[in-house]
Amino acid sequence: MPAINENLKLLRQANGMTQADVAEIISVTRQTVSSYESGRTQPDIETLKRLADVYRADLHDVLYGGNQLQRKLRHVKLAAVILAVVMLLGILTHSVLFWILNTFYVHDILITPETMAIIEMRFAVRDVAERVAAMCTAVFWIGCVAMIYPFAKIAYVITFRKILIYFSAIVIAMFACVIPFAVADRVFTFTDYLLPIWRGLPAVFLLFIVTLVAKYLKHRHNEQEQNI
Repeated sequence: MPAINENLKLLRQANGMTQADVAEIISVTRQTVSSYESGRTQPDIETLKRLADVYRADLHDVLYGGNQLQRKLRHVKLAAVILAVVMLLGILTHSVLFWILNTFYVHDILITPETMAIIEMRFAVRDVAERVAAMCTAVFWIGCVAMIYPFAKIAYVITFRKILIYFSAIVIAMFACVIPFAVADRVFTFTDYLLPIWRGLPAVFLLFIVTLVAKYLKHRHNEQEQNI
């Protein structure tokens, strides 16, 4: 359950208001509103009621969360984590199978009737690795495209720092699932290992750009409304 200070911050952002705007309405300083949202101080019940009125929310939403925006935010975060896990599992499976193939099985053998079974096994394992990676990449792409609208709708309540951390973490994790295995492999090149990443990265950047653009447009819209 989100803390009261987190609920207050989210509700303010959902209404496109600055801390100064709220402070002026409830007749306190901006530092006081900041203190409420950081959790340094706790507003009394009357102040909480006034803040609920300002944010057009129920007191229950202020105390316990659970308003529509918060539910959407939790759902989007969960979906984003699931998508990232699917993509990373695909890359990791691809890397592990490639590494096992070239570490524990002979690769430089002559093609003879006796070695055909080993050669066919190698091709079969490689096909499995590539199919798993391709399937996970396809799911990741479909998910990212489907998440464009939800991400755009809630982007303005997420700080740029959190957006950057999330997408940077995905990219770093992608390479972390590849580099150790590629370095240890003396047969396949980095290009062989990095192929699933090159297929998935455009989807990551697409969602990242959409999120930033949506956040910027909402910020500009709020500024224009405040100037009217």
